[in-house]
Amino acid sequence: MAVIIENKQVRAVINEHGAELSSLVAKDSGIDYMWSGDSKYWGRHSPVLFPIEGKLKNDSYHFAGQEYQMTQHGFARDQDFTVIENDGSRAVFELTQNEATKAKYPFDFRLRLTYTLTASELSLDYSVYNPAEDSDLYFAIGAHPAFRAPLVPGEAYTDYEIDFAPAKSRKRVPLANSLTDPQAEYAVDEAHLAVSRELFKDDALIYNLEQEKTIITLQDQAQQHGVKINTKDAKYVGLWSSYPADGQFVCIEPWWGLADPQDADGDLTHKFAINQLAPKQEFQAGFSVTVF
Repeated sequence: MAVIIENKQVRAVINEHGAELSSLVAKDSGIDYMWSGDSKYWGRHSPVLFPIEGKLKNDSYHFAGQEYQMTQHGFARDQDFTVIENDGSRAVFELTQNEATKAKYPFDFRLRLTYTLTASELSLDYSVYNPAEDSDLYFAIGAHPAFRAPLVPGEAYTDYEIDFAPAKSRKRVPLANSLTDPQAEYAVDEAHLAVSRELFKDDALIYNLEQEKTIITLQDQAQQHGVKINTKDAKYVGLWSSYPADGQFVCIEPWWGLADPQDADGDLTHKFAINQLAPKQEFQAGFSVTVF
């Protein structure tokens, strides 16, 4: 099932399966800014990444003396969420532990995603609550939205560019075989990137945002159409597109976590960039997408 929220400017479609945004249409132009999900290139639109972001070393971890298996980006994207609120322009989706999640992740949790439309902006707010009485919750969370490029007929993938604001030096995190090396971060001046297939030949480009408010814009060179992603307080952002396959999309991915380092010891409590939430406490984060 899908949920539709809209206002005078924008209509968004969110699937209950994965609470995944599948369509974001500007009503004046009819442009759908979200990737189609063509499985020939990449079969998703905007999955939520929980309770891990990226890949675990050996696709496994251990906690309290027991080993667990979990594949890249976790399980939330493949679970059916419950719609607990929908007023037409705002919808709230909820996922809690179940038999399937407990087999991979031994924690009780409450995950809520709130989608809100305000003019031409769609906000996505995350809430993670730890219902336990006496144990901490360890988790990461992130987004993986894929935006169409090009957006209008007559343009090409390579007509697009990515801009960061503020324009400043940032640290890149190396990625090899889907694992990171945070200790080898290096500074780059990449406030402006021309979109090309070769840009993504080494997988995702990962930037350490240091939880500084950052706006990342994907737009055509004429700056007529595009999206602005306001990351608010994300720890990292990943940029990704299919390579060498010619998928007509670019992902801009705010993350509150990171794939395992190459030297990870597998202990979830030691995991790099993990979030640790005390009993009866709530974690909140989010980002927004403005279309133009």
